Amino acid sequence: MRAADLHRLVRTLREIALASTGNTGADQVNAGELAVIEDVSANPGATISDVTRRTGLAQSLVSRIAHRMADAGVLRMQPDEKDRRKARLAIEPSMRALFRTRAEASIDSALAEHAPKLTAARRKELTRHLAEAHRLLREGQE
Repeated sequence: MRAADLHRLVRTLREIALASTGNTGADQVNAGELAVIEDVSANPGATISDVTRRTGLAQSLVSRIAHRMADAGVLRMQPDEKDRRKARLAIEPSMRALFRTRAEASIDSALAEHAPKLTAARRKELTRHLAEAHRLLREGQE
């Protein structure tokens, strides 16, 4: 696979993911915000430095996103008990269910919309291949 093809694939998969999670319209979360939300959701109590290290985003960007999300009521920022200069991040409990519901949504409808010429059987095959690619990439990182 060529790198350019991978970039196109990522863009298409991103569109399918956004449509699947309902992350569209005026309240759409951008890629950086989504990376921070996903990381904090998987790692409650993380610091901005922790999120920066895991996401690869610039610390200043993670800090801006965390503060903006805290102001919007999405994240909770609490001072670290051992080092008051640090903040511990967590998803607000009222938002956790919303993000969980979005994250667990099926991609079937969005995939059908983005690949209307594929039969249901071919879309199911594609879904299996995507799941296997995800599994292999995670295995390669652990």
